[in-house]
Amino acid sequence: MADQSHPPRVADRRVLVTGDHPLAVSVARWFDNAGARVALLSASSPDDLPAGCTHVACSFADERAVERAVNDAAHAMGGIDQVVHAWVADGLVDNRSFMEVDETQWVQTCEASLEGAWWLTRRVIASLRAAGGGSIVYLVPSVGLSGAANYSMLATVAEGVRVLAKGVGRQWVKHGVTANTIATAPGLWVGSENEEALARAISLAVPAFGRAGDAHDDVAPLVSVLGESESHFISAATLVADGAVWMGL
Repeated sequence: MADQSHPPRVADRRVLVTGDHPLAVSVARWFDNAGARVALLSASSPDDLPAGCTHVACSFADERAVERAVNDAAHAMGGIDQVVHAWVADGLVDNRSFMEVDETQWVQTCEASLEGAWWLTRRVIASLRAAGGGSIVYLVPSVGLSGAANYSMLATVAEGVRVLAKGVGRQWVKHGVTANTIATAPGLWVGSENEEALARAISLAVPAFGRAGDAHDDVAPLVSVLGESESHFISAATLVADGAVWMGL
């Protein structure tokens, strides 16, 4: 029978967040405000990192570096109950047509981003199992569900990470570790200046909420829900939280 242990309520949770993107910082801030212990893995410490968050330097350059960073974060927090992965390599969110991307750029952006997700996943499993179970949530833009002109690299990585989550969510749930993906509004990744054009490129519908959503108020609470015991039967799933821009799955 599968281990049905799951993370504690958010105020008692130990949350590892990854990413240099503002999206990651916003999620870390939400958990910090909720009373959780939070560690952020990123190449540099953001200026707006909440005072209660521990920063662990991690360039995601190789698996050994990721392993050290995960171990440091687990030591600082006394363990890990939930992981939120939002890290991507530099240049992945650039607005460039497919033909403008050469082989070197593809490797440095797409493959590096997928390797980072792979390495992190391999290294956090032990900490989550030691905690009696836990949750991994991968944040991706919803462009991976449809594709989008000028953002082929971003869409490729989003789908790759989503497939990784499916495999992990099926394999490790027997140990009480769930893995799910939240597909967020693309504007949270590419910036407001490109948000409207990109939303039109992936949907014929007007966004139901009239806005892309906010990482702190709209995305982070859903991340937290996936770590609650009430969500223990959700794994290998994709939740779309982009304000009803993308209309299918």
